[in-house]
Amino acid sequence: MHKKYIYLSFGLVLIVTIAGLFLDIMAPDGALYASIAKTMSLNNDFINLYSLGNDWLDKPHFPFWITALTFQILGISSFTYKLPAVIFFFFAVWITYKFTKENYTKETAVYAAIILATSLHSVISNFDVRAEPFLTATIIAAVYYFHLYIRQKKLLFLILGSAFAAFSLMTKGMFTLIPIIAALVGELTLKRNWKTLFSPYWLLAIVLVFIFTIPELYSLYQQFDSHPEKIVFGRNNVSGIKFFFWDSQFGRFFNNGPIVKSKGDIFFFLHTILWAFLPWSILFYLATFLKIKRNVKKVSKTEEYYSLFGSLATILVFSLSKFQLAHYTNIVFPFMAIITADFIVKLKEQYKNYIRSYTVIQFFIIAVGIVVIPILAIYMFGSVSVYFITGLLVIAGVSYMVFKDQKLSQINKTFLYSTLSYILLYWFMMTDFYPNLLPYQGGVKAARYVNKNLPEINVIKKELNSDLVYKLYNSKGFEFYTDKKINRVPVKEIKNHKNEIFFINEGQFEWLQKKAVPMEIVEKIDYYPITRLNIKFIDKNTRETQLSNNYIVKIK
Repeated sequence: MHKKYIYLSFGLVLIVTIAGLFLDIMAPDGALYASIAKTMSLNNDFINLYSLGNDWLDKPHFPFWITALTFQILGISSFTYKLPAVIFFFFAVWITYKFTKENYTKETAVYAAIILATSLHSVISNFDVRAEPFLTATIIAAVYYFHLYIRQKKLLFLILGSAFAAFSLMTKGMFTLIPIIAALVGELTLKRNWKTLFSPYWLLAIVLVFIFTIPELYSLYQQFDSHPEKIVFGRNNVSGIKFFFWDSQFGRFFNNGPIVKSKGDIFFFLHTILWAFLPWSILFYLATFLKIKRNVKKVSKTEEYYSLFGSLATILVFSLSKFQLAHYTNIVFPFMAIITADFIVKLKEQYKNYIRSYTVIQFFIIAVGIVVIPILAIYMFGSVSVYFITGLLVIAGVSYMVFKDQKLSQINKTFLYSTLSYILLYWFMMTDFYPNLLPYQGGVKAARYVNKNLPEINVIKKELNSDLVYKLYNSKGFEFYTDKKINRVPVKEIKNHKNEIFFINEGQFEWLQKKAVPMEIVEKIDYYPITRLNIKFIDKNTRETQLSNNYIVKIK
């Protein structure tokens, strides 16, 4: 593939990603993490994690440290919240390229990098930022540097691998070690490299991981273990360190931890990957099957198996877990991209009889991606933006250039068509789909109204949900975007705060009306939890029936 197509592919993905940086943060999870990092930055307190004014014990500190530092350097905004995660993700793309080049050809490495960068949930996670971009980078980096240590026996690589393994631990917890350990053990076991597998240097790696994790353990001890009187998860004597090592991950896995319970579905990740890894998902399944098949009778010592064991072991363990979320798959996307890229390259020689299947599969997926755009545009909005039309013309121009290029093989053309068609879909998401949905985040809209129209108000008092069953889904968006200091009071005490401003949801508003609490509506704001789309909300003709209201009120 000519370099110009590689540069164009990455350039277009970068443009889509940059467009997503300037869009509002999605509630609830993205806004939650953003508000925690904002509090950390404003308080200049890198030990304690707070959400809505309360001690927060769920995820470790690493992403919040990175984001809070970015806030202190560049200021607090949607852009600066997403920027460090995006940098980590593209670092993951670069490391995936380097790792693949070490074990395959440069051509395979290019394919793998493009596949990772253009996978659907990779792009979504760079817009709806949580912990996944950080995890994607730290896990593949840990495997890469441990691989270099295995080959070159340089202590520096062992240290770097341990550092990135610790960073992954301090991002999501103990289960992040599964793809790293599975990748290393699987590779060394299949190749019968017993000397390296049982090397005492791995004990040093364990010690190094522990040393690099000390800042996390110290922070948890200071905030929780040294304060047994704090009420966390509805009880006291909660150990942050125990939660980090056990409850955070194993509690979810066995469905007996303090985090919300889930039913689980053993096939959840198998069908989630079908859409999350588009447009490469079906190829990944086919490539994985063929990789296993060709090594069943006799294991090839020339192949790498980090990617196979790193991806499959993780998917298996997560499938057995009772707590399952779609974005969990992102952390093994680099391994999945490598397996898929290897298959595409092998089409030229080893798997020529699969070229037709490859072409049919990808053109079907291309058709699905392209058809989705006009359906959503007409059904949801009735039109498309000038920005989308501009992107459409650019993608059409590049696609025509690919079509006319006689030097490109049909394999490469199909690969590029897949890449370009889904970049167009992502461009539609960033220019039309999300910009039309995000205004329904009531908390964000309320914060902007207060910032602009109530400059004389120094304190905004916001309700607590503990006294009512009503939950305000996007109050965390209000927390992040407001410039005001926030004090919180129970809903039942609002009547005692005359001449003060409150941000409440519809259920709380109705409750206050029933209690005859005198109040003035300062602003009524449309609200819908946009991470929970349904058909009636998507349909522009019935959308109004699905909306509820948020209110900015003044107590009289």
